[in-house]
Amino acid sequence: MKKILLAFFIFKVLLFANSNENIQKVSVQLLWKHQFEFAGFYVAKEKGYYKDIGLDVEIKEYNFGTNITDDVISGTTNFGVESASVVLDKMNGKNVYLLMATYQKSPFVLMSQKRDDIKTLQDLKGKKIMVTPNQVAMASLNAMLRINNIYHTDYISIPHTFNVFDITNNHADAITTYLSNEPFYLKEQGIEYTIFDPADYGFEFYSDILFTSKEFATQHPKVVDNFYKATLKGWEYAFKNIEDTARIINEKYNSQNKTIEHLIFEANELKKLAFTSNSEFGKFKPEIISQIAQTYQLLDLSKSTVDFNDLIYPKAVYTGPKIDYSLVIKVSIGLFIILLALYYWNRKLSSLNKQIEQTSKKISILLDNAGQGFLTFNNSFKINEQYSSECEKLLGNNIAKQDITNLLLHDTKTKEFFKNTINLAINEQNPIKRNSYISLLPQSIILNKKAIKLEYKILDSHDVMMILTNITSEKKLEKKVKKEQETLKMTVAIVSDIHIFYDITKEYREFLQNIDSFIDDSKSPKQNLELLYRTIHTFKGSFSQLYMSDIVEFLHNIENRLSEFAFDESIDNNILIEFLKEHDFAHNYTNTMQTIKEILGEEFVNSHNFLKIELSDIESLQEKISKVLSNHNETTPECEEILCQVQSFSNQKLYDLLKPYTKFSYSLAERMGKEIYEFDIIGSHDFGISKEFKPFIKSLIHVFRNAIDHGIESPEDRAKKGKDEVGFISCEFDFDSDYLTISISDDGKGVDKEKIKSKLHLLGIDVTNITDDEILKAIFIQNLSTKSEISDISGRGVGMSAVQVELDKISAQVQIQTKEDEGTTIKFIIPLKEEK
Repeated sequence: MKKILLAFFIFKVLLFANSNENIQKVSVQLLWKHQFEFAGFYVAKEKGYYKDIGLDVEIKEYNFGTNITDDVISGTTNFGVESASVVLDKMNGKNVYLLMATYQKSPFVLMSQKRDDIKTLQDLKGKKIMVTPNQVAMASLNAMLRINNIYHTDYISIPHTFNVFDITNNHADAITTYLSNEPFYLKEQGIEYTIFDPADYGFEFYSDILFTSKEFATQHPKVVDNFYKATLKGWEYAFKNIEDTARIINEKYNSQNKTIEHLIFEANELKKLAFTSNSEFGKFKPEIISQIAQTYQLLDLSKSTVDFNDLIYPKAVYTGPKIDYSLVIKVSIGLFIILLALYYWNRKLSSLNKQIEQTSKKISILLDNAGQGFLTFNNSFKINEQYSSECEKLLGNNIAKQDITNLLLHDTKTKEFFKNTINLAINEQNPIKRNSYISLLPQSIILNKKAIKLEYKILDSHDVMMILTNITSEKKLEKKVKKEQETLKMTVAIVSDIHIFYDITKEYREFLQNIDSFIDDSKSPKQNLELLYRTIHTFKGSFSQLYMSDIVEFLHNIENRLSEFAFDESIDNNILIEFLKEHDFAHNYTNTMQTIKEILGEEFVNSHNFLKIELSDIESLQEKISKVLSNHNETTPECEEILCQVQSFSNQKLYDLLKPYTKFSYSLAERMGKEIYEFDIIGSHDFGISKEFKPFIKSLIHVFRNAIDHGIESPEDRAKKGKDEVGFISCEFDFDSDYLTISISDDGKGVDKEKIKSKLHLLGIDVTNITDDEILKAIFIQNLSTKSEISDISGRGVGMSAVQVELDKISAQVQIQTKEDEGTTIKFIIPLKEEK
């Protein structure tokens, strides 16, 4: 009997062990902190739905700085929950695979306290609106505002404090918020509020989209299918049993300390958003995905279109209601009767044809003399026979029966977008939604060197009316005013930072003079390319300090071409020489300098030195004094003092060289939607440095740029971390008889060491035994950047390598200290040699 019991026990143990081996561990990254918004996942885990199909699911709460899409693509996590921005990720080339649209409409809205002076969106003009600087998150709200002719210049944008009561204490007039969260606090206090929902204006964005990578879905189709089914089952239970689900969250997932009442409020609000009109959960409609993509295009967040191929999990595609054919037959009979009646009345009204014809002629005369083009086109996009004469002036002769898209547009994708949007507008019955679609169409175009304003009117299910207005003179005036504003800004910057202007223009002239010999045949194409890249990148940064935008734009385009060469193994020095010859590096520079001469005078531009005697004379005098002293065995202190004083004449004050970076930092932060406190350079105003150190000081623009771009977070992210929404940058220097130290600090998010290690691995560098100090100093490696996208600000991995090149020239050292979410300090230690 004992042997039988022992055998049975061993069998049970083996069976249990085998069942555990069949359990597969997967993870899902949530979009935010634990709350009812993610109830389906909690229920599926706690009720054993995941375990029943062999899955051990780790539910990851959101941590600040997490890039959910990148984590899913890289395999750091298997599944993710993201906003509609995951569609933008697909448009930008990230291979995501959508599994479930948890909410058919986003809970992200604008909210104000109920007031007599804020009843419509138009009432928000001139008001203070608390918004997030994240333009992707703001997409649906920005689109809603734009179709109501409200632009960011029409209201006062203030950083988000995430305190809903700011709309009751006059700190803000309206805030961006979630329907399922903040209104609860106002209801508790009996405060009435007004909601402006993008969905009411035709912008129905999905929210909380469950997705995975296409690679994971291909490799593990069974896991994806099981996870989808169990999660769907979890959501069905959650919305049918709200109180029990709220209890589960309150007991096990309540990191935000929400009450049961708050969780139930959240559940009821979210339930309204979770189902399609056919009461289906989690389904995607391709036309909604298309609308989301078009909105991103409208807001200039992407120029690409979305590819629906292999984007949506087949089980998650909305199929729609079944057709009631008996109803169709009844409607058809009714329509036939109506047509018979129309035929009868048509005969009765035939006597009015002549009168109508005469009226049409009068209307045609009016339209021909209105100074605008009026035409109509049908749903096949062919222009109808009747149009005003102004149309031929703008579009050419004999335009009847021509495709309107061929006359207005040139790009195939743009034509396709135009046709799809017109069809959506024609088929949409809701006037608000119809206007939303129309707002996505081109509002103005350049055609035959004319600026043409376009207006649209849907006439019926077949025809669209278009009004064309020649606004060339208005556009020219607008462009002229903008150019004058840019020129004024540049002029002020040059006068304010005159020494930078003289230095950079002198160096650029030397570059132009030596450009034919810039490529060194004794060096490899790669070495020459890297030197050219760094030089162009540094010039671009220096010119951008002075807002010399034409030169900056030209150099940015040159960088783009050079970046293509970096991946072309066939590049040789002759190709680089031809490249330099093909591009006129002097054209934009010469034009800009001519503009400056016209404003500030030729004498100002040609005054390259601040001293009344030439710098070359001072340098010659230094050499003569040094030679005289070297010929004497002993020198007096007075002689050495004379030499030092003469040297100081040609030195430039370090404080004056560093000071412009303060203004540069404010400007860049503002451009990126960030905020920093004002700061000054801490150090002696009298300490001078010789010209050999100036290239290094100029390269520090890349360090300040990285502090703003990579270090300082957006006000929204800083608030979420409990930090001051306004960031802190500092720069200080000190010196003794041997060394000069310059320290640049920020209180941002710190250097992401793991991301750098990953980038190093991709560059083929062994990171097995790499130290923290080596990781941090890797930021100075050529072509290493933690940015996923290139912009005119950063992302090429060139700037910091340019700093390293200048460091090597002056035998300087660098020390880096960084701490996550506390910031980074970069300290440069420069031997002074004879500098004092």
